[in-house]
Amino acid sequence: MPAVLEGLSPWFVNKRLDPRDMRAGLAAAFAGGYDTAPGNLTREGGVLPGGGGSNGQLGVVALDQPGMGVKVIAGQCVIPVAGELGYIGTLPTSGTLDIASADQTNPRIDLVIARVVDSAEDTGTRTFTVEVVRGVAAATPSEPSVSGLNCVVVSAVRVKASATSITLADITDRRLFTRAPGGIRLSYNDNDRPGGGAGDFRYDLTTRELGVWTGTEWSVAASAAGWKSWNAVLKSESDGSTVNLGTGGSVNAKYQVIGKMLTVRMLFRWGSGSYYAAPGNIYTELPPGFTNGAVHQKISCSLWVPGGPANNRGDYIGQCLVWENSRRLSPMFPASPSDCRQNYYRITAAMGSPGSGVPTIPSGYPEGGNVAIWGVIELP
Repeated sequence: MPAVLEGLSPWFVNKRLDPRDMRAGLAAAFAGGYDTAPGNLTREGGVLPGGGGSNGQLGVVALDQPGMGVKVIAGQCVIPVAGELGYIGTLPTSGTLDIASADQTNPRIDLVIARVVDSAEDTGTRTFTVEVVRGVAAATPSEPSVSGLNCVVVSAVRVKASATSITLADITDRRLFTRAPGGIRLSYNDNDRPGGGAGDFRYDLTTRELGVWTGTEWSVAASAAGWKSWNAVLKSESDGSTVNLGTGGSVNAKYQVIGKMLTVRMLFRWGSGSYYAAPGNIYTELPPGFTNGAVHQKISCSLWVPGGPANNRGDYIGQCLVWENSRRLSPMFPASPSDCRQNYYRITAAMGSPGSGVPTIPSGYPEGGNVAIWGVIELP
């Protein structure tokens, strides 16, 4: 084994610096990683962020005057090349690209790419270009291959059959962003793109969430989106039917996730008119996409039954069971103002059986007011 491993020279020799050494120096300004097989140092390819939306660097938009072409916004990008670290490409001014005539029968998909060619490493001249790779028209078209090209894809353009112009709706932004080492990556096209290492950060432009890479997954560290809503319902365990909250009934359900902590707030408010709930325990569910872990948890809940206290009506404070390995939430309330023992919320035990619910409302049902559920749940 060698006693010394040779690196790239950081010094000018005869007032010159080898192109590969220069690329290594420039590439050090951008995030990087390693090839999995040979273990070569490489760069994170992508567009340098700047501007907003499609009008950002190397964004592709429709022409001001409709036609068979697109406009590419000026910008810079980093193009990784195996064994050669990364090339920095610059489009100094915005320009337009022609899109080939449409097929009269079938649509096709073209790709707009930012490409580097280096005659010292492959064939051709030393150039950086933004160009169109034409697809093949078909009833169900596929994107053309860019295998063998040193490039990053910035846009996909769908050319509809017999089209005479390209609209903004035909253009799909395909840019991936890069950044300086330790910087926060902007993200909205690359939810499955892993981080550069544990502790790496990204900001999701769609969800407005700051995520940290744990080494195996992205975990939300902070959110600028505030609360998110979902369509929560109360259901009966006996048949899974939805509780009818009457005319004007409403549901306000919101949640927020920070790391592994899910905060939920739900308010089910009855309206007027006739209500309906099938016999059995009443439950609701966590927002779609969230499931509790292997241990059940409890959060807070309350029930208000309108009417005077003489017939057990009024406010009840309870707890809501979050079932293990499930989305199910089961509210629990005291049996009556004089009995603090809690049981699962039930509007009726059998059809046409007033006074059989939990809490017990003599000659009536525990409904007509509102149910609130709130708390923080630890996600698996």
